[in-house]
Amino acid sequence: MADTIERWSRRKPMATRFLCCAWIIGCMGGSAHAQETSSFALRETEAVARALARTALIDVLEGQVEIESGRGRVAAAYANPEVAYVREQTFGSRGTGEDYLTVSQTVDLGNRRGLQGRAGATRAQAAQAEGESARIGVAAEARLRFHDVLHRQGRAACLEAWVVRIDEALAIVSRREQRGDAALYDRRRLERERFVAGARLESERAGVERAQGALTSLIGWHGAAPLLQGNLLPDSEPATAQDLRTISLERPDLRALRLRLDASVLERSAAARWWAPDLRLEGGWKGVALAGPERADGFLLGVSLSLPLWHRLQGLAQIAQAEARAARGRQALLESALHAQLGAVRAESSRLRRAAVELRAHATSASADLVRIATAGYAGGELGLLELLDAYRGASDDALSILDMEHAARRARIELDRMTGVEAP
Repeated sequence: MADTIERWSRRKPMATRFLCCAWIIGCMGGSAHAQETSSFALRETEAVARALARTALIDVLEGQVEIESGRGRVAAAYANPEVAYVREQTFGSRGTGEDYLTVSQTVDLGNRRGLQGRAGATRAQAAQAEGESARIGVAAEARLRFHDVLHRQGRAACLEAWVVRIDEALAIVSRREQRGDAALYDRRRLERERFVAGARLESERAGVERAQGALTSLIGWHGAAPLLQGNLLPDSEPATAQDLRTISLERPDLRALRLRLDASVLERSAAARWWAPDLRLEGGWKGVALAGPERADGFLLGVSLSLPLWHRLQGLAQIAQAEARAARGRQALLESALHAQLGAVRAESSRLRRAAVELRAHATSASADLVRIATAGYAGGELGLLELLDAYRGASDDALSILDMEHAARRARIELDRMTGVEAP
């Protein structure tokens, strides 16, 4: 592009000036439009979907749910029946042999098993809610990295436009120097400015590559880095503070804490039934071999109860009580933090968005006018080199400031979405 501008500058300097102005205005709006035709174009929602569809992430989140579900099934499992065979034999002329074959089953009269099973199922639901919370965190990270790439690509485009403008000015200086209308200092000064601008551009390009690497590693993208489609500036104002507080109360991590609190209550209820005995039912066959060939057969029945003299579930009760206390504390801390920070983050997001819109509306046209006036004035000998460089730098600074402010507004919006439990826009 720079070579094209330089060729134009030799033949049509006025057209070149307008082309440069149009380019800087375009780069201030980001490079999303040019990216739409790329076969590697990627939107924000697609980046989030790719980040959440990674097999490793799904394995981690679903694995935690399966762990809690399995523990609940272990706690809810029935005791297995027992089969026993006993042979009693006496010797002598009156010796006898007795055979016993029994089947026994222990019954939990206090239903502690059922309560512990329900607690395990509730913990599985809590793990699922925690997985949803983790998904929101991953989605927010994917959005942050996506817009970081957009931001850096926009900055690189603006610095490229700065380099093009300096090359245009160098072409003008070269023509004036050939005519004897420009001093050697002007060319040397512009060459120095070109070197500085080129170094900043290379630094920004390195930042683009690093940001692209961070994004592609998160979304599992292989091959050439994708070109991104999207806008840095959020499309709309956030919801009202009251609506956001209402939405935030349904955050998955808060729901998970409530579920873990419910599971601890069930565990404590199971431990409180330590006094309920276990019932053991037994039945079977008895055979007695009498003296000689005679034999007698019959049956046996048995019922027994355990004697709960000691509180063997004190440890379980202590654990359940401590878990409930910790869950209530974490819930109170999280709700307090949300109540204190949500309004501030919402105000930051709204204020930054309005400021970015106003800055773009006022700075874009003003910067373009200054570049046009300074370029024409320097070409006509009415303005000096310092005025030209000041206009160029001012236009670049304005464009970079707009991008930085839009990026800050986007980051604040993503943080607001994360706080309210929104996975993706």
